[in-house]
Parts: sequence; C-alpha cells; structure tokens
Amino acid sequence: MAQLHLFGPEGTPLPRLEALDIFHIESGGCTGCALELASLSRALLAGSHPIRFVPTPRQAGMLLLTGSLTAGMAPVVELAWQAMPGPRVLAVIGDCAVDGGLFGGNYAVLGGVGERARTSMALPGCPPAPDEILAALVRWQASVRGTSG
Repeated sequence: MAQLHLFGPEGTPLPRLEALDIFHIESGGCTGCALELASLSRALLAGSHPIRFVPTPRQAGMLLLTGSLTAGMAPVVELAWQAMPGPRVLAVIGDCAVDGGLFGGNYAVLGGVGERARTSMALPGCPPAPDEILAALVRWQASVRGTSG
C-alpha cells in the first residue's frame, strides 16, 4: 500500500497548490489568441497543472479576454464580470485586447480592453504562443502569492 507523505522533513505541511480558474471570452478579432488558448487548455488537461479553464464565470477567479472589445460583446463581458464571485481579476492577452491592435476604434469596435479597464495581467503578442501564455499566468500567480518562480 502506498503512503502519502503530507509533511516535509521538519514536520511542516507542504504548500498547497491553489488552482487558478479562468473563464475566457473572445471579445472580437481574428481569434488567433483564442486558438492559442485552446491549445494551452488541451495541454493543461493532459497534465496536472493548477491552472484550468472553466465553462462558466460563476466558477472563475480570472476573466481572460482576447480580441478587441466590440460594441456587441461589451455587455457580454460586463455580465460575465458581474457573475464572477469575488475576489476576481481581469487579464488580457494579445495585442488586440491590450491596445486594440489591428482593429482601431470605430462604430463597432471600442478598442482594447486594456485601455478601458484596469487589468491585473496584460500579455501582448499577435498571437502569443501557448508557452508564453502559460509562463505569464504562472508568473502572475506566483506574484500574487508573494513567491518567486
């Protein structure tokens, strides 16, 4: 029978990994960043990483937006934000979500979310690779916990 080693050599409990639950919304654009996130989510499912994508904002602690914010998606983003339990954070990935990217402001496109709301994490790129996204999420999670790594 296997034994679980829940305590370190000094008798202190090992640190518990807290999961980062992410709800993703593609708010408009070419969906390049959303495809990279889909690739990352498949890799996270195959591994045992404490970062996971959830199907509803009611389960999420992070709202992750990709693409420029369009007039049609702004109410959807607001509803998702309001549905999230607190504490909650907003993250943007990709040039379009950070500052509007290729899609400038017009009657249908409001621009980047990073220009309209305070974000906890912003990762530029067109699109950033899945390993860059994972590294940014891990860095952000470590900075929130107050640890390095």
